[in-house]
Amino acid sequence: MSRMLSTCENVSRAADLLEDKLHLCPGDRPPIVKTDLSLPDGQKKLAFFLENVMTKQECDAYIKKTEKMGYKRALLTIGKDTQVLRKDIRNSYRCVWDSEEQANILWQRIEPYIPTDFNSRWKPLGLNKRLRFLRYDPGEYFKPHYDGFFEAENGDRSFITAQLYLNEGFEGGSTTFLSTSGNDSQARPLVPRTGSVLIFQHNIFHEGSILVKGRKYAMRTDVMFTPVKLPDDA
Repeated sequence: MSRMLSTCENVSRAADLLEDKLHLCPGDRPPIVKTDLSLPDGQKKLAFFLENVMTKQECDAYIKKTEKMGYKRALLTIGKDTQVLRKDIRNSYRCVWDSEEQANILWQRIEPYIPTDFNSRWKPLGLNKRLRFLRYDPGEYFKPHYDGFFEAENGDRSFITAQLYLNEGFEGGSTTFLSTSGNDSQARPLVPRTGSVLIFQHNIFHEGSILVKGRKYAMRTDVMFTPVKLPDDA
């Protein structure tokens, strides 16, 4: 006799589907809660934290899926088409998955919180389909940096990072916003929570602080923008 699968059973089997598919089951997800973040040096740039974007079951499915795909050493982007291995700057691992379907699922949940007036000459379009899943083990880090932007062939480009946290309970591993003057007292660490998303402008100085204990999983992508034609452009 057949029986209906529970929400958790459906999600636990999601990562066993075809390589290019992952059907997520949201289950009972609490309302999303937004918190605006205070930045070092009084910077007035876009940075906020969204809780309850994904359920733990959905995050677990992503972890299982990407572990099956495989993680490799994370490279450092030094130009539009150039990446190098620099373990002195970044020594963690990542799994790159191009998926419009999964990018759209996340975009549908966070779109209401993305300001449409962020830039008068650009309007938000969606999320970059290039999903970079990140894995940190003890001793791994991403030294202070600015996030690079992504530019599509048609001229669309990113200005904002969207980082989804897939687990919690580890020690260290915060995303820490830093003062450009080197004032350590201005550091603003953000402790990851499962299913939460950190939204911030690419041009905010930050680091992936060293992981002390446990294992950390996250996923980074970008909010893409398309140019707006203004009357004076005619």
